[in-house]
Amino acid sequence: MKKTYNIPIRYSETDCMGVVYHANYALYFEDARSRFIADLGFPYAELEKQGVMSPVVDLQISYHKPLRYGDTASVTVWVSKLRATRINYAFEVRAGADAQCVHPYTTGSVSVCIVDAHTFRPISIKHRLPALYQAYLSVADANE
Repeated sequence: MKKTYNIPIRYSETDCMGVVYHANYALYFEDARSRFIADLGFPYAELEKQGVMSPVVDLQISYHKPLRYGDTASVTVWVSKLRATRINYAFEVRAGADAQCVHPYTTGSVSVCIVDAHTFRPISIKHRLPALYQAYLSVADANE
């Protein structure tokens, strides 16, 4: 299941060329991923209270067309691969007005490892948080 979230581009997120600075796309991915998890019924802050964290272990970004100040980033996110200790998310970013365009402006992926907040050792959400694992199963890409 894919979900799309709109994020307005602020002037402070652009560089001297008037385009979104490349590192800000990681922030857009993070914002969309956090909202995606919350929409599953598991806000990240609540997971942290339960002693679970999900640090990013891999980030891939490909830039195809620049976003500019005044655009709205339309960020589509989905679970591209699910394992008990690791979750991969895929992203496509388009400008709000071009949200239905064939070619995304930016594409990327993030891989997170599920860890115990106190030890930072990997844990299985399948066993520790079975309801969360089931929620992820219900939205994971069938083509994984």
